[in-house]
Amino acid sequence: MKREKMNMQSIKTIMTLLLAVILVLGGLSGCAKKEEPAAADKTEVQAEEKTENTEPANLLEKIKAEGKLQVIMEPYFAPYEFIDVNETGQDQYKGADVQLAKYIAEQLGVELEIVPLEWSAVLTGISTGKYNMAISGMGYTPERAEAMELSDSYYDTDSKHGFVLKADTVDAYPDLAAFTGKKIAYQKGTLQEMYANAQVKDLVGKPFDSVQNAILALQSGKVDAVAVSYDNGALFVDANPDLAMATPIFEGTKDVTVVACPKGETELIEAVNEAIAKMRADDLYLKWWDEATEQAQKLGE
Repeated sequence: MKREKMNMQSIKTIMTLLLAVILVLGGLSGCAKKEEPAAADKTEVQAEEKTENTEPANLLEKIKAEGKLQVIMEPYFAPYEFIDVNETGQDQYKGADVQLAKYIAEQLGVELEIVPLEWSAVLTGISTGKYNMAISGMGYTPERAEAMELSDSYYDTDSKHGFVLKADTVDAYPDLAAFTGKKIAYQKGTLQEMYANAQVKDLVGKPFDSVQNAILALQSGKVDAVAVSYDNGALFVDANPDLAMATPIFEGTKDVTVVACPKGETELIEAVNEAIAKMRADDLYLKWWDEATEQAQKLGE
């Protein structure tokens, strides 16, 4: 009986040892190094991970990835941009600059979204990088070039800047000197503000948020004249018999009209310049300008 008992103990010991060996081997098997993918498969996996995790490198890539170009403008500056009250939504925006915006979007292969803003908001909207692009009859100035990326000129004819007056006061203003000390209204942040302050002595400047409000101030007798882009002012005169364009104009005012993008977005401005070069080669802007002028005149009747 003692021999039999010892044999049973030996069997139990052997079984315990075998079980321990099996557990150890199983653990080693579980910790074995996983098989590495083939080199080609590994490259594909890395490429997929890179694609998923890579953000657009610049604004141009972002615009193309989203399929939409957001352009801001002040749509109260005919014939550059204005509103057709007979239309709604994006269709209500008309003008030569609107056509240019559509053209650039088409060249980029994306849809266009026009965002209407006040002029001061157009300037800050681009300088702060809030929006993609501004196309709003913007003239080149060194100060703007420091705050934004500015394109090549898309419209640089010998444009004029002058004054809108009440029709019965035209004879009182034969030259620029006659405006000395007068109350001159202008849209804040525009070239007209710059020209008026530089060329009119002792003027009493009256800034307004829009040309329309400046014109209303003139008609109500609150100011003596409104400094305007001549083309824009002429449209107000055509629509209002009590107004007239002054004979004198500001000196040295050949405009260079540009598209603006956020500072540092050089890839986007290069793409814009390519579109502008193509547009100018086909002489499209002057065609759009004439069409917009005719349409704005009809709306003002």
